Amino acid sequence: MAATFVVETGTGLSTAVSYLSIADADAYHLSHSGSTAWSGASDAEKESALRLATQYLDAKHAGKWRGTKYSTTQALAWPRSGAYDIENCLIEYNVIPQVLKDACAELALKVIGGDTLLGDIDEPGDIKSESTKAGPIETSTTYVGGKSQVKKYSLVECLLKSLLTDNSVCERG
Repeated sequence: MAATFVVETGTGLSTAVSYLSIADADAYHLSHSGSTAWSGASDAEKESALRLATQYLDAKHAGKWRGTKYSTTQALAWPRSGAYDIENCLIEYNVIPQVLKDACAELALKVIGGDTLLGDIDEPGDIKSESTKAGPIETSTTYVGGKSQVKKYSLVECLLKSLLTDNSVCERG
């Protein structure tokens, strides 16, 4: 039996598993991406993707959200008390910010497309030099300050910028 899909309402639910409902994600993708991958996915696939997207958002930004959790028993990082955005506007304690919902929708679409979001890294990404040669076939790798295997979701980070204590998350390197 699958676990119940509970969407956070802004009341600090102890059973919430997503910041966004399927209907709201459908509306977002219809107006923003028009993704046939999203519209063609089953409700079960969408629920799973929204759960993983929410889990990623909370895990990735733990300790970086503005304000404090509204309730000690709530399952997710939002809603929050005393959270001000970067323009010093109070985010009401019973509101899940639209930018957080939008970020959740964007990540859920990545999941539908096959992305694991926080997949395991095979190599550390800081290799200085590596060469392999077998007959006429040769491969070479040089990193350090170059290729990183950690995925970055620029649009998601830019959407979340106003909710995080670290305002540099949206900068491109």
